[in-house]
Amino acid sequence: MKKMEISTILASAIHESKNQVGTLLYQLQGLKETIDNKGPNQKKIILIEESLKKLNDEWVEYLYLYRLASDGYELHVDTFLMDEFLDDQVFALQPSATAKDLELSYVCDPSLTGVFDERLMTAVVGTAVYNAFRFAKSKIVINAKKENNFLVISIEDDGNGFNSPEEEHEDIHGEANTGLGLYFAELSATAHTVNDVHGSIKKETSSALGGASLTVYLPQSA
Repeated sequence: MKKMEISTILASAIHESKNQVGTLLYQLQGLKETIDNKGPNQKKIILIEESLKKLNDEWVEYLYLYRLASDGYELHVDTFLMDEFLDDQVFALQPSATAKDLELSYVCDPSLTGVFDERLMTAVVGTAVYNAFRFAKSKIVINAKKENNFLVISIEDDGNGFNSPEEEHEDIHGEANTGLGLYFAELSATAHTVNDVHGSIKKETSSALGGASLTVYLPQSA
């Protein structure tokens, strides 16, 4: 029997796990509808639901990571109105922010456009925001702007920042054990290339909120 690469086996297992999480989410939704919206268990149900959604998003990210690392992912770039793109991200992530009593918003010029792979950047933004949920004190802001032929997207929070004792060992918020979140963001950014100029990421301090900021730089045509 032909031997299979362990990475292929793991990718298959992740895919199956993702499907199982989807089934659990469907069942949990049915359970939530039978419970009083103001009942004591409603918030617990919501927290479980948001944790499952995060896990599902992570499985999707790992599958993209496998394909990116094995050159099996074909980039699909298009032009997007950033106001609409970021509004979609905030809408999808708002229930998780509400469950944690955090304010989540975005800031960009209404006319700003960007060229990128929507699936990859949705995964990158979602992962960064989920991780910021762990350390933000009250708010998280997603910013987008154009700078020197780069689309710049930053996810900022008002936590203690990357250099605080509780985070000094982190790669990205909450990625101390594997660093996969940072690795995925790097691969996703560098996959975007214009005239041999690759995208990149940077960890820095948020000048507006004082906490951590993960910034993604995506090259754009002049």
